[in-house]
Amino acid sequence: MSSMMEQAQTEPSNQGAVAQFSPSAPVKRIKRVGGRPLVFEGSELAMAMSYTPTLPYWYETNLYRTTDNRFVACVRLFYVSADEQDTARAWECATLDEAIEKLVNYDAAADVRLTMDYASQDFCAAEMAAHALDIRARAKGYREHYASLIGEFLHDLDAPS
Repeated sequence: MSSMMEQAQTEPSNQGAVAQFSPSAPVKRIKRVGGRPLVFEGSELAMAMSYTPTLPYWYETNLYRTTDNRFVACVRLFYVSADEQDTARAWECATLDEAIEKLVNYDAAADVRLTMDYASQDFCAAEMAAHALDIRARAKGYREHYASLIGEFLHDLDAPS
């Protein structure tokens, strides 16, 4: 596993800002793919994880509230293999509904890795069709796995305490 386990690092707060919902709000830093880290002061409101021993990957979803009453939604993808790079997508949102919408609309099919060199010209049409079917099946598997997690996550959010 790569350094994604460290991506929601908690740093000591230098500004001493206090949120209405917590006596102290640590600084969070979420490393993102293709963008700058998302840095904010706040606390985690909810988390769900989809770890299944038979799969080579799993998802984690997080919801945070910032000290300025905004919300952060985060989807992390972890791999069992140390050869794979874990990833995270995170969004800062004005409302809780907007943050939940980001989690619900996340398309896990984008996480499917290509496992062959498509630059080669040695493939016949039948081989290309077989690879396309394999990619579609894996995309469906990722989507179903993530949908199961987000369904459970939303159920737990709605459940009475």
